[in-house]
Amino acid sequence: MKSVFSLFLLFVVGTAPVFAAKAEAPADPANVGFSMGDAINIAGRQRMLSQRITQSYILRGVQPSVDKHRQVFERSMAEFERNLGRLTNFEPAKPLANTLRQVQQEWDAFAEVARQPVNKTTAAQLFQRSNTLLPAAHTYVMRLQALADHSSAELVNVSGRQRMLSQRIAKNYVAQYWGVAGSDGTRLLYEDLAEFEQMLTFLLESPLNTPDITRNLLKTQGHLHYASRGFDGEMQISEARQIHVITGTTDIMLRNMNIITGQYAQLLNAVELAAR
Repeated sequence: MKSVFSLFLLFVVGTAPVFAAKAEAPADPANVGFSMGDAINIAGRQRMLSQRITQSYILRGVQPSVDKHRQVFERSMAEFERNLGRLTNFEPAKPLANTLRQVQQEWDAFAEVARQPVNKTTAAQLFQRSNTLLPAAHTYVMRLQALADHSSAELVNVSGRQRMLSQRIAKNYVAQYWGVAGSDGTRLLYEDLAEFEQMLTFLLESPLNTPDITRNLLKTQGHLHYASRGFDGEMQISEARQIHVITGTTDIMLRNMNIITGQYAQLLNAVELAAR
């Protein structure tokens, strides 16, 4: 694993032109009290959801008798749609409307495939679509971070990206297992593991961490090391059991990072409140 970790590749996204949104967009009552920290948190969840939806879609093909996969899929699809509405109506981010529109366009194409019956052909298509929806969502998060212009915004972004990585690790694993990841499946899987580990180190070194944040980061680090044993073949268990262990452990990593991202968002919200 360590030798493969040295292949760490940073995630790079392109940029898109920015235009103002229409002024007549209706206000969203759900956005009352919605701050920049909340917006970065929720926009970051869109990155994670693009990977979680794809993972659960593939798992519906791998384990069609397990109803949990369908439930996760349907909840995640509904949440992505709901989050798009909240972000669209977030007034402080109106200058980024064109960037969000790119996310909407990618989502429409992704969702069209995701709503088709599950088979290996559609799973391979969705796998590819997830890899174009993700950078569009990531670009929007990065522009929100720049708009916030505070160091705690970077922590919200990076920790939120860790949520995504937990699910992209699982997505790449099950896609490789079912034979729908193409020739790059193994490389992508280990690059994600390397990035997750490196970004955990980055977060652990932040001087803004509270004791609770540090404790939660260390828990996640332990879960990463446990999951890595499965990828390295150290667990003497059946393939079906290994899928359960790896997806279950990455879900725990997701929950931990979701809590941590919320804690970083609270730090940013406090900065915003103090500046008023």
